[in-house]
Formats: sequence, structure tokens, C-alpha cells
Amino acid sequence: MQRSLTFFTTLKPIVGRFLSLDVRPFGLCIIAGLTMFPLFVNVQEVQAKEALNLSQAISFALAEHPEMSVFGHQRKALDAKVKQAAVLPRPTIDFTIEDAMGTGTHSNFGAAQSTLSIAWVLEQRAIEKRVDAATNAVTQIDFDIEIKALDISAYTAKLFIESLILEQRLQLAELAEQQADSALSAIRRRVEAGKSLSIEQLQSKAELVRRSLEVEDLEHELEASRYQLVAQWGGEVSDYVPQGELLNIPVVKDLPSQLAKLQAHPALLAFANKQRIAQSQIELARIEARPKWQVSAGIRRYEATDDFGLVAGISIPFGNDSRSLGEVQVIQAQQAEYQSQADVLTRKLNTQLFVLLQNMKHSKHVIDTLTEQVIPLLEKATEEASKAYDIGRIGYLEWTSIRQELLSTQAQLLDAYQAIHLQHIEIQRLTGTSLSN
Repeated sequence: MQRSLTFFTTLKPIVGRFLSLDVRPFGLCIIAGLTMFPLFVNVQEVQAKEALNLSQAISFALAEHPEMSVFGHQRKALDAKVKQAAVLPRPTIDFTIEDAMGTGTHSNFGAAQSTLSIAWVLEQRAIEKRVDAATNAVTQIDFDIEIKALDISAYTAKLFIESLILEQRLQLAELAEQQADSALSAIRRRVEAGKSLSIEQLQSKAELVRRSLEVEDLEHELEASRYQLVAQWGGEVSDYVPQGELLNIPVVKDLPSQLAKLQAHPALLAFANKQRIAQSQIELARIEARPKWQVSAGIRRYEATDDFGLVAGISIPFGNDSRSLGEVQVIQAQQAEYQSQADVLTRKLNTQLFVLLQNMKHSKHVIDTLTEQVIPLLEKATEEASKAYDIGRIGYLEWTSIRQELLSTQAQLLDAYQAIHLQHIEIQRLTGTSLSN
């Protein structure tokens, strides 16, 4: 069974919501063009590459990830052990000669007796228990597969989110670079007209260089992030462009319902399965320790009378199954250890789940506060600062500081969106959620 993580698939660029461009009079003519620029670039990129949503990325990763292929080999090995456990023991053929090559009447083969017999051990019940134990061991692979599938799905989802966030950061940085460039052009004209000092032009040029450097850094980070993503299935980074809707805030049910889901986590089920495997091993050890009957049958020839006779026998070892006591106690101790490990894991998962739910609530509060209160206020402050700078009531540094505060807050909003999606992914991994939209 493959498990993956619920997510989203539609494309909706969000940079326009984050970035408020400089509304000074000299910048009004380029606002519309700059706002549409990132969307145009994104559409062109989607047309040149294959659009990739998270569901596809997870499917590709689970199908082609080299760690998943390991389980196929392990399953083949365990299936072979099941077949081996069903193999019957080899019968024993025995041939004996008696009363020959002695003295007197037994000095030759005239009085000899020769017996040809076949013997086999009766252990059908032991074979059945061996098969049961080997079959139960195979089931453990299924839980290992589910656990690894959850881990790969979560890791792929995190890379996918990182790629989307970096794309939005890049678009935000590109708009900031365009803003800095337009500001530099306007300030250059003001300096030429004698309305501004040349120091403001130098400061604006330095700001443009810093913004250009930030764009370059984010381009490298985005390329590396996309490479890590497609490397999950051995794809080419030039063939895909991730698409997703970051504004869709995931909704998680209350703590009790999430705690109930934890009981179905494959890691916990795996411990319960290990206890069942151990129980079958206990039963097998007890049966293996019991005395095994051996029966034989054959034919005997009497040389003296030229006659034949049938022979049969049964061998019953003495003793009981007490020699398995130590092995049984070892396995019982392992059972208790599995139960303790399951209890420890349950408490750990419960704690992690509670913390993640609280963090999601906080991230949602941060998003709402920044979107509804802080950013609108900073947008208004930036607008007023632009007007004040245009008429000379504030200086360049003060005006730039207000603009940078808005950009910083918009980046903080991206951080909050990234955090809430990563927290949701981890909750899904902990609860073993298996749906992928």
C-alpha cells in the first residue's frame, strides 16, 4: 500500500498580494507592467516545461525512489523462506547385512539376512508452524513499506513547498529589483534637476546592486531545490516546473480526532505485528523441542531359506520440550520490549502532534495578522512616505527604510505560509494520512 500526503494542485501566483510597489508619481507608469511581469514569466515557464503538482511528484518519487525497490528484494527473500519452510525432511534409506562373514554356519552369506528399509520423521505440525512463522515475517515488510512511503512522501512534499516558496521569493526579489531600478532612474533625474543630492543617487545604486545580488542568490537556490525534487525519481530539472496554491491554508481537525488517527500509524501497527511474529516463533520453538517420532518400513531377505519378510519400526525419543524454555523466555522478553517501544512511540507521537497543532494555530494567527493588519498599514505608510519624499519632507534613508520594512514583512508572510504547510505535512506523516489530491 502506498501512502502519500494531501496537498493542492492549482497555480495562482501570490506575489502580487505580497508586494506593494512604490506609488511615488514617477513610478505610477510602471506599476501595472511590473505587477504582471512575474505572472508572464511563470506562464512562459509552464509552457516550456511540464507542469508538476504535488500528487504527481509523490507518485513519481514512490514509483522510482531507489529505497522503495529495496523492499521488493526483501520480499522475494522472505517469500523464498516461506517456500523453504514447507519443504519436507528427506527420508532415510538404510541397508544392513547380518549373520554373514562369521564362523561356522555364518562363515559366508549362506545364513545372512539383508534388510532394506526407509525411515522418515513425523513432523508435519512443525512444518506447518515453520510456514506460519515465515509467512508472518513477510507481513512486516508491508509495514516497512508504508513507513518508508510516508517518509518519502513527506520529504518530497517539503521539497515541493520549498520550491514554491523560493519561486515566490524570487518573484518578490525581482519586483524589488525593478522597484530599485525605477527609483534609481527617478533619483538620477532629480539629481540632474538639482532636486536631490548625488549621495542619494549613490545610495540608490547600491540598493539596486544588493537587490540584483539577492535575485541571483534566489535563482541558484530555486534551481538547487528543483533539482533535489526531481532527483527523487531520477528526472531532469529542465523538464518540470512545480505548481501549487500556497494561499490555500490547510485545515486540521481537533486534537482528539488526530490522536485517534495515530493508532493506525504503520509504525505502531508494525510493533503489534512484531509481537504476533514473536508469538508464532514461541509456538514453533515449543513444537521443535518436542520429541519427534520416526517410523520405518522395509523388506528383509533370508539367504538360508531364500525367503523375504516385511519389517517395520517406530522410534520415540525420551524427554519433553523443556529444552525450549530458554528460547521461549528470550522471545517473550522481545515481546515485552516491542510493547514498551510501542508505548514510547505513542507518547512521542502524541506530544509531537499536540505541538504541531499549536504551531499551526500560531502560523494561522501570524498569517491573518500580517495580511489583515500589518501589511495594509505598511502599504499605507509606504504610500505616504513616497509622497513625503517626493515633496522633500523626508530623506532618502527614511523613505527606503519604510519600503524595506514592507518588503521584510512580505517575506515574513511567506515564511508563515511555508511554516503552516510544512507543519501540516508533518501532521499527515505522523497520522499516516494516505490520501493525495
